[in-house]
Amino acid sequence: MTMNTEPLHIPDGYDMNDGVPPAVPPPPPDSDFAPFPDEIFENLPPHLALACRQFTRQEEKELFLVGALGVLSGMLPNVQGMYFGRMVGANLYCFIMGRYGTGKGALLWARDLGEAIEAHREAQAKESIGKHTEEMLHYNRQLKLYDKGKLPAPPEMPKPPRHLKLYLPANSTKTAVMQLLMENDGRGIMFETEGDTLADMLRQDYGNFSDVLRKAFHHEPVSYYRRANNEDVKINHPALSVVLSGTQDQLHKLIPAAENGLFSRFCFYVLQSSAPFYNPFDESKTEHSYYFGVLAAHFLALYMRLEARTEPALFMLRAEQQAAFVALFDKYKTELRHLGDDLDGTANRLGLICYRIAMVLTAVRFGGSVHIDTLTCITADFENACLIVEQLLKHSLYVYEGLAEQKTDTSVRRNVQKEQKIKEACMCYNAGMIYEDIAVRVLGKATGISTVYRWVRDYCKKRA
Repeated sequence: MTMNTEPLHIPDGYDMNDGVPPAVPPPPPDSDFAPFPDEIFENLPPHLALACRQFTRQEEKELFLVGALGVLSGMLPNVQGMYFGRMVGANLYCFIMGRYGTGKGALLWARDLGEAIEAHREAQAKESIGKHTEEMLHYNRQLKLYDKGKLPAPPEMPKPPRHLKLYLPANSTKTAVMQLLMENDGRGIMFETEGDTLADMLRQDYGNFSDVLRKAFHHEPVSYYRRANNEDVKINHPALSVVLSGTQDQLHKLIPAAENGLFSRFCFYVLQSSAPFYNPFDESKTEHSYYFGVLAAHFLALYMRLEARTEPALFMLRAEQQAAFVALFDKYKTELRHLGDDLDGTANRLGLICYRIAMVLTAVRFGGSVHIDTLTCITADFENACLIVEQLLKHSLYVYEGLAEQKTDTSVRRNVQKEQKIKEACMCYNAGMIYEDIAVRVLGKATGISTVYRWVRDYCKKRA
């Protein structure tokens, strides 16, 4: 008998006296995405790193970071950088996609980073309302004096108070959004946890401001006509940030196809896990409100220092970072072009998104100093921005594939529906109906008579 001379491997934890092998840990859940590298969270600016450390689950931490970058990008007035010869701000558009019940709650903590600024803006608005009330009382007294001939000229009516906000409601008409942007110096954040809130508004004629979203991403001027005062209003440099979350169906309502200009302007993060029912009494979460309240106060102080600047702080990449940036996005553009011709815009705007993420990280790290006129990006923030974009690109391609499948399915459904209508039109024609009646029955409108005529000519057998 041949003896086996190979060494016996005994797993760690195996008790030879017990005879029961150690429990094998379950395999990790399937995912299309690897976790964000630990170095991303280790190298964040201190206050943002502190915020991320409040979360223990990896996916919550990633979700919060993406949402926080979107929120912080709208809280940095007077921070700009030169990109393709134009001054750009830090503003980002972010969409968190996941099934119902996948645990998007961490996103709400990202919103809390701006709550102190929102409260500050609301207090300013109340103060201006009180001031306006006093001015109107004085105006009305002066107007009476003028009517009695005791003043040589009529008084000037005070301007109405501004609706000062950080967060702008997405369930608004186009005119209302434009009005709020104008009253807030062209700045604001749209934050909605149900993506179809914005999608439903974009589908309405009176609310469709998708053109405003597309232009605002590049700070292109937007204008509208205000009937109340019979005036044209122009916002020369809109600086809008957007953070949305929703399901895949809600995303497809907002962005029906990759060719839609909004797709390439958004950062996407896809939640894939089916979250269990977490303990709502977990004491590790009880300190969240305190921590995020402290962080919100810090970011209010940062906001006020930046807002008080007479000139914008200029964000800059170092020469070696610029060279690495160009090489990286030239590579991305070549790779994406092989995946689809309609991804050219994504590659171009991905570069701007990376630049803006680096701007956010740098401003959060150094922007609180009133004495710094130039915000030079350090190596850690530049590399972090590139790493974050590398991760987000994987999520964007996942969304892109879903949009392509949706487009194919929609095209197939439309073809089937068209075939059914042609078949019904031919049956009506062979039954002796006139073209106008067929159009009303099959297409629901008499104006479709030319379509019915073409179908009959091309597809129907001639009746005897």
